[in-house]
Amino acid sequence: MLNNTKLRIAICSALLASATPALAYDFNVNDTDLTIGGYIKLTGIFDSDGTINAPYNGDLYSVYSTPIDGSPNAESSDFRMTARESRIFLKSSTETDYGKLTSHFEGDFFADIDSDGPTWSNSHGFRIRHAYFKMENGAHSLLAGQTWTNFMDFAGSMPSLDFASDPGSSFVRQPQVRYQYNIAKGQYASVSFENPTLGLTKAGPFTQVNAGSSSEDLMPDIVAKYFYANKHVTVSPRAVVRRFELDGNDTFGYGLALNSSLKFGDGHKAVLGLMYGDGIGRYAGLGFNAGAGIDNLGDVDTLKFSSINGGVIFSLKKDLRLAVGAGYSKQDEEGFENGILTEHANKTAFSWHTNLFWNITSDVEYAIGVRSGEVENMGTREGDMTRFQTYLKYTF
Repeated sequence: MLNNTKLRIAICSALLASATPALAYDFNVNDTDLTIGGYIKLTGIFDSDGTINAPYNGDLYSVYSTPIDGSPNAESSDFRMTARESRIFLKSSTETDYGKLTSHFEGDFFADIDSDGPTWSNSHGFRIRHAYFKMENGAHSLLAGQTWTNFMDFAGSMPSLDFASDPGSSFVRQPQVRYQYNIAKGQYASVSFENPTLGLTKAGPFTQVNAGSSSEDLMPDIVAKYFYANKHVTVSPRAVVRRFELDGNDTFGYGLALNSSLKFGDGHKAVLGLMYGDGIGRYAGLGFNAGAGIDNLGDVDTLKFSSINGGVIFSLKKDLRLAVGAGYSKQDEEGFENGILTEHANKTAFSWHTNLFWNITSDVEYAIGVRSGEVENMGTREGDMTRFQTYLKYTF
């Protein structure tokens, strides 16, 4: 066995070696294969006719946070640069008597804190993105830890310049236990028990769900997923069931989603995503939506949500891609009429985007793009803004 000194030397050597042009660095410790990698990413952002300060201090543009006309940030413009999305990961793989045991730990510096601002250090907090392990034995696998919700589907989603995307794209990362059965090549079914929570009830300075109710989480969110892929097509239907308990009253909510993709021509790809739910809330992609609330009669009621999004990714050259997409979502007015939602809650949201990705080398990528978003709240007030964004990323 390696002693502590040898282990420290091995890890230091891996970190030094990762500075060379290579997609991660592999080494072995005690019959365990380890991989260290990540990327350094410098992002430039220019907001026009509106700026945002949440979530994550405005470095991420969720269309749902577009400022309403007449609000303090609705007419302002702003330019800034950040490297806080840079990340590092450590993966492991070990053969055991029960199958292959793998793990994935990953973090970045996107924690939403203002400890050291842009005046002198631009320091940002480190946060856990993924921390899970998985046991694989034949067609069966069991995952435990924190990672993307089973309700997401990357194969049928559009690429983005930052963490956000068009309205209606699911974006949740949380602790869970997940079982997966690989039916055949490119085909699997899975079920997961995931961390429950009511969801966001605030966006910036506005309370969207009427305050005063006490929420308790007594049952995990249950997600089921089926995935199919061949050379040309991917299809992934999913479902989530949720339980809400507010002020001692309870109800159930659900969400349904279907994503698909189609490869055509010389490397092109079209994607489409549909989502509908009654109580889907936070699974609606940084949606600033709660799944349920207390209505005017004092009863617990769920909130309806629907969305559609998609686009096309064109392969212009081997190392050059152009993505054009859009998304639209709607939160049902019934929740507002019944007194659950305030006038500041989102009613509709729409955005379109176009991004150009250039792989300068196998390790260095440059991208530039624009996203334009529009929102309307339950009080029929509207807002819009445009974000121009670019980045230069080195993957090691």
